[in-house]
Amino acid sequence: MSLKRRPILLALGIALGAAPVLAWATTPFLNRDTLLPATPAMSPLTTTHTYSERSAEAPAVAPLPQNTQNLDKVVAVVNDNIITSMQLEQRVGAVRARLQTQNPNAMPPEDILRRQVLQQMILQDIELQIAHRAGIKVDKATLDQAISNLAQANHLTPDQLRQALANQGQSWERFTHDLEDRILVDRLMQQEVENRVHIGPDEVKTFAQQLKEMGGVSFDLQQIFIPLPDNPTPDAVGAARRDAEQARDHVLAGERFGRVATQVSSGRDALQGGRLGWIKAGELPPAVAQTLLQLKVGEISPVIPGPTGFHIFKLLDVKHGQPTVTEVKTAMIVLRAGNSLQLQEAEARAQDIQQALQSGTRFSELARSYSQDPRTAANGGEMGWVAPGQLPDSLERTLLTLQPGGVSSPIRVGNAIYILHSQAQRQQAVEEKQIMAAARMQLYNRIVHERMDEWQRRIRDGAYVEVLEPGLRSSDA
Repeated sequence: MSLKRRPILLALGIALGAAPVLAWATTPFLNRDTLLPATPAMSPLTTTHTYSERSAEAPAVAPLPQNTQNLDKVVAVVNDNIITSMQLEQRVGAVRARLQTQNPNAMPPEDILRRQVLQQMILQDIELQIAHRAGIKVDKATLDQAISNLAQANHLTPDQLRQALANQGQSWERFTHDLEDRILVDRLMQQEVENRVHIGPDEVKTFAQQLKEMGGVSFDLQQIFIPLPDNPTPDAVGAARRDAEQARDHVLAGERFGRVATQVSSGRDALQGGRLGWIKAGELPPAVAQTLLQLKVGEISPVIPGPTGFHIFKLLDVKHGQPTVTEVKTAMIVLRAGNSLQLQEAEARAQDIQQALQSGTRFSELARSYSQDPRTAANGGEMGWVAPGQLPDSLERTLLTLQPGGVSSPIRVGNAIYILHSQAQRQQAVEEKQIMAAARMQLYNRIVHERMDEWQRRIRDGAYVEVLEPGLRSSDA
């Protein structure tokens, strides 16, 4: 893979290994594989109260921290934290360079670009503050494994990855800091959203029938998303709809969809021109899927209301085929424990195994030496092709996030710790016995996507945010 065609940073979102299964994260239908690494903010400080900009309890003047000496201009305050103009300009420069390389026609005016980037930084800063308050940490072994997976995804060794970043003028310290922040936010999302989604058997059965009827339809999409505030009034709903209709009118009048998305869409996908990539019809809300099925390639959807805002889609392409599922050629190491002391020993052993893997020891060799699974240990942990439903949900979701060649961080399930190795992926036609497992996974993804947006809107409205530079304030601030 040529680094000139695909800069290292663009691959970061696909190779974390320990990341949740989310395909979309910040707004509905956001493809996390398109994201740049998270932008670093000032180190989060402990805070006991957060307020919305609209909260009557919010202080009249933003509570600036005490450590403002020798800092450049402060452009925003996020709870007890700050974002400086230097941080903003560094991120804007990176995004501008990427847009010029990928799609110069999607480049928005400078004031809009800076405003969009700042809103992304604010949301991430809030997420990082919550993660730190929750005690979420990233140990060195996990970070090293993420680096190893990222290097593997770019067909490099970790040392070659470091050199490639240096050749592109990127600081290794900043890169690893960004990567650590990304893992922190992913773990927070897993804890606050993914682990709280529970699906009953009746829901799965109903959705399985819908999945059969929908067939193997997938859409390649762009979107413009106009959000609603928390607990919106009728006036707020009307204003958001008018904004969405106005954005659609601009597109129909001939303005490029990607440019309009970059200018007005809310969420991290905006700076990718709203590009979502391929999405299975079954993972979209039924109203969205049915609307898209009525469009021809290249057409623009009407404004579609959703629980958190209004959507406009451009249908870039569509595939009709037999429903498929992703199977992963897998190897695993299993460490079992009968009590808490043994669990601590197993966790320590798992860390040792991670370090050995990063030092170049073969996965198969470590599996033969340490795995306590009698079915696979003698074969170097080899499980063959794993189809949906063959592993516990948490293991299956993690496995699907790994690029071929990637290794997961240790995953605890009950009294056992698992380390997974993805060797290859393939798409296989869904058999009748697999339809329930496939339905459960797609329904889970759909619900997570919806709740993720609700959660992020809630934490954004629950934080005290003050944008100090008037030109950077959003229209509804």
